[in-house]
Amino acid sequence: MYSDWYAKISAPFRSRPRLAKALNLLDKGLVYLIAAVYIAMLIWLFVCAIAQEPATSALGNAVWSQFWNVLLVPAVGFAICTIVRKLVNAPRPYEKFQIDPVIHKDTSGKSFPSRHIFSACVISCALLYINAWMGIAAFAATAVVCYCRIVGGVHFPRDVVGALALALACGAIGFLLL
Repeated sequence: MYSDWYAKISAPFRSRPRLAKALNLLDKGLVYLIAAVYIAMLIWLFVCAIAQEPATSALGNAVWSQFWNVLLVPAVGFAICTIVRKLVNAPRPYEKFQIDPVIHKDTSGKSFPSRHIFSACVISCALLYINAWMGIAAFAATAVVCYCRIVGGVHFPRDVVGALALALACGAIGFLLL
């Protein structure tokens, strides 16, 4: 049963309040860090695109294309994720099983897919599209956030896997096929 499994995986955090606080900080901090790097990347691409002379050169067009891809693929994907999440309106683990989550949240429903995970993963795809090392680092941070969201009790594993699949599909279509 889920309640027993959750009690087992969250036990180390329940017996150590500092560890629980660290999990919360890691969850929020990595999401903010990924978002900050994404915003910095958008600003950098925008500045590079404006700096190109002449504006119609092949390099200028390529930079503008990168900027628009990095801006629009995550934005459109986020909208899709939000719509799916609202339509499915799945309960969260703490609602369905009356568990006490390590990461406290007041949200009802809208658990599938996880928007935190979707956002982190699709941004990781965008960063990978621009720079392999930044993308790899962002994917590693996303994996940690996945762990935090499940152990924190705010998402089921299916919520995380669904968000990853949706984000990777959006990233593949947006950055590889278009």
